[in-house]
Parts: sequence; structure tokens; C-alpha cells
Amino acid sequence: MVDIMRIQSDIEQLKSISEPCNAGTTRIGFTKVYRQGVEFFKNRMKSAGLCVREDSVGNIYGRLEGTQKDSPVILSGSHLDTVRCAGAFDGIAGAVCALEAARMIQENKISLKHPFEVIGIMEEEGTRFGQVLLGSQFITGVFGDKELDVICDSEGCTLREINRTYLPADVCPAYRESDEILAFLELHDEQGPLLEAENTDIGVVENIVAISWLTVTVTGFAGHAGTVPMPLRQDAAIGASCLINHIASHTTKYYAYSATATIGRMELFPGSSNCIPSKCIFTVDLRSGIKSNIDELIAFIRQKSVEVAREYDLAINIHIDSYQEPIEMDKILRGVIQDSCKKLGYTYRNMDSGAGHDAMIFSARWPSAMLFIPCVKGITHNPEEYVLPDALVKGTNVLYQAILALDRNE
Repeated sequence: MVDIMRIQSDIEQLKSISEPCNAGTTRIGFTKVYRQGVEFFKNRMKSAGLCVREDSVGNIYGRLEGTQKDSPVILSGSHLDTVRCAGAFDGIAGAVCALEAARMIQENKISLKHPFEVIGIMEEEGTRFGQVLLGSQFITGVFGDKELDVICDSEGCTLREINRTYLPADVCPAYRESDEILAFLELHDEQGPLLEAENTDIGVVENIVAISWLTVTVTGFAGHAGTVPMPLRQDAAIGASCLINHIASHTTKYYAYSATATIGRMELFPGSSNCIPSKCIFTVDLRSGIKSNIDELIAFIRQKSVEVAREYDLAINIHIDSYQEPIEMDKILRGVIQDSCKKLGYTYRNMDSGAGHDAMIFSARWPSAMLFIPCVKGITHNPEEYVLPDALVKGTNVLYQAILALDRNE
């Protein structure tokens, strides 16, 4: 049986381990405050009877041994770092609920064939080094020894230099061999409003979405705000606004629940209130679980930019800064999660994750899956982020049942 008081206590304790900030929690990887959080969670895993270790980039593990000690590990958890002034549940709920599942296995006197490991992953948010998903990329071998001297913080300190003072003396290698891990399961709050709006208990993630970042540069001609008549202007801001409206309207009309388009940054030049802008630069973040949606949206933006440039006598350049294809979660593991929901009588829906997660990195090496639980109003990366106790209980129950099913039927 899930002990919700235990889960809430662990989350509240981690919430309180923070750098000074205006609101919420700030716990950045490789800092003294992060070390405090890590030591708290290591102690909680030790109290639960797990064998605890830390690797060479600060990922931490708690191992519950299986009867077949050389069998590959069932791995579950999430990250322990936060953005600045964050809520208490993003990542942390996944690690704490995985620990609760380990407790339940022992309290119910279940002997797993496979070892089960709880993981607290380092620096998923990328706040310290500007490098997201750092811990999981060292585990999978995307990063190795070379990156220790390449990855630097804002003060120019390399990861290798920081590790000399951050890490304890006894650490294990970060890299995991292919035969070490059977599967990775990550519980996470949805970070969006869909599950709550539909009153659905669990989200089963099908894809972590394709993401493309564009930079759009609109070039016109500067002039005095009061002396150039409206029909004679080459106003970069007006042209950019028109193109942005086309992007938003088209995405809403044709991809309402299958893609998103976000204008995250906009700059005007020369940036004076009494000057017609000669240039506008803005970014477009496109996301969808379906690759063709991204391709179609990029083609639409290119087409509309030509029309807008002609209409307003402007030049418009579109640069694709990055393009990441969608990453599918393992079908068998998704079925295990769905079956666990059915067994427990919980409602679920298949859905995409619009945010990146460590599961997308693990999926390149091992079968991986994610289950989402609702968060209130979809609020995340915000001090007001909150997950109801009932959602934590249901998520932990599904995770627990999925672990047992994987152990029986691998």
C-alpha cells in the first residue's frame, strides 16, 4: 500500500533544500545546496534498505537486489535538480515515487528476480552548464571523458574541475553497459493541463515530440515614427506581427491538439519608441509527436514569409537552428503501463510529451517508457506547481504494478 505521508514528507523536505530565492525552490546541479539534496535522498534510500552508490558525474542509485543478481536492472526515477524558483514536483516526484515503489516491494515481501534500482539523475534542466539531460547522456555514453573538459559553467569552470570538489571520494563509472539495464520507467507530472481537464488518472507517453527551433529575421527600413505615412512604410515589426499571426492561426486551426508553435523571443531594432523598426528578429519553437506536422509547419512558414515580404516590401530570412525528430517510447512497456492501469481500475490516455525528458536519452540504449500524472492547472517551472496526493498515489501504484509485471514477464 502506498504511504502518501511518506511521499509528501520526502517531497516537502526536498522542497526546503534550496538556494535563497523569491519563491519556490532553486537547487542547481553540482552546488553545495544540490549536495545537501542528494545526501538527504541517499539517506532516505539507505533507510529503505537500498544499497546506495554515486557515479562519476553525480547520478545516484539505490539498489534493491534481485534473486538473480546478474540479471539486468529494472531502473526507475527522475532528476533531482530544478530550474530557478521552481515548483516541488518536476522530476522530484518521479524519484520519490520510485523510492516508494521500492519500499512497497519490500513491505509486501516480494522477491524480484531482477534487481530494481531507484535513480536520482543529475542536471536534467541544464541550469548550471546550459546542457540539458547531462546525467543521462553520461550514463548512455553520448558524453564521455572528453566532455568533462568541454562542458563549462558561466564562470568558465569545466565539469572536470567542478567534480574535484563536488564528488565524494568513492564513485562508480557513469557509463552503463547495454546488458546492465532491462528497462527504464520514468514517472513525471504532465507539465500540462490535459489530464486534469479530462479527469484522467494516467498519461501513457507514446512519443517525446519532435522539436524544431527557427530564427526569423524580418528586415525593413527605419524611419521617423511621425513623418512616414503608413502605406509608404517598410515596417519590420508590422510584417513580423502579421507572419506571427499567420503561424498561430494556422497551427490552432489545423493542429490544435497535435502540434504547438511558440514565439519565445522577439527583438526590435533600433528599439526606439519614435522610430519605425528596421529589423525584427523572433524565434519559433515547433513541437509535435508527428514528424510530418513539423515539416508541414516549416513549409507553411516559408510560404507565408514570401507573401508577407511581398505585401509589406520587406526581406524575410528563416534559419532552422535545430531539428529533432520524435522519439517513440517502447511499445511493450507502454502496454505494461496500460495493463497496470486496467488492473487498478484507473483511467488513462495515450499522449505525447511536449517537453524533453531523460527517458528520451535512455531510449536510444534500452527500452524506456514514461507515465504522466496530472498537475494542477498544468502549472510547471513555477512555485505554484502542485500535484494532488491522489495523483501521487495512483502514479506510484501504476509504477509498482509495472515493475512487478516486467519482473515476471520480461
